Amino acid sequence: QFVLSGYRPASPLRECVRSLFYLHNELGNIYSHGALPIIYCTLLCYPSVRSVALLIYIFLSSYVIYCAVSAQSNITRLRSFVWQACYRFFFFYLRWINVGAGSPSSLHSYLVMDALAILGGFINIMRIPERWMPGKFDYCCNSHQIMHVLVVGSILYLHWGVVDDLAWISSPRCPP
Repeated sequence: QFVLSGYRPASPLRECVRSLFYLHNELGNIYSHGALPIIYCTLLCYPSVRSVALLIYIFLSSYVIYCAVSAQSNITRLRSFVWQACYRFFFFYLRWINVGAGSPSSLHSYLVMDALAILGGFINIMRIPERWMPGKFDYCCNSHQIMHVLVVGSILYLHWGVVDDLAWISSPRCPP
């Protein structure tokens, strides 16, 4: 609504590949999340529960992708990811109360990861800053691009958390 130009048109595969070589406002899009390593490490001491939890997350993610792809608005699309986030926060909670395992320092990284992702989603939904100056942020610094920069920061925190957890796995200490 407030980004007035720079979008790629819906295109066949050949044109999508061609779009990698010209300027448009979707050029730098990145999407990722890191629940699988978080769940794996949190439940490392409980192998049967871990397998079930990972399967649940995979099925939940499939449903979330379907909901996000078929969403009619950005708000509905973002709302699609709420269950994934709640599931991941449940594992953060298990670590916090010392039922789950993992490196003590990785939880901080994961919480910063999600805070950056949530901030990016909020900025994208609110269309900040282009809502204040329509047309001025069509190619650079629009909410969608800011969201993706925050997602990159989020991925860095995911990386640091996973590195901590991988170092912890070399000599795990399971809760009693």
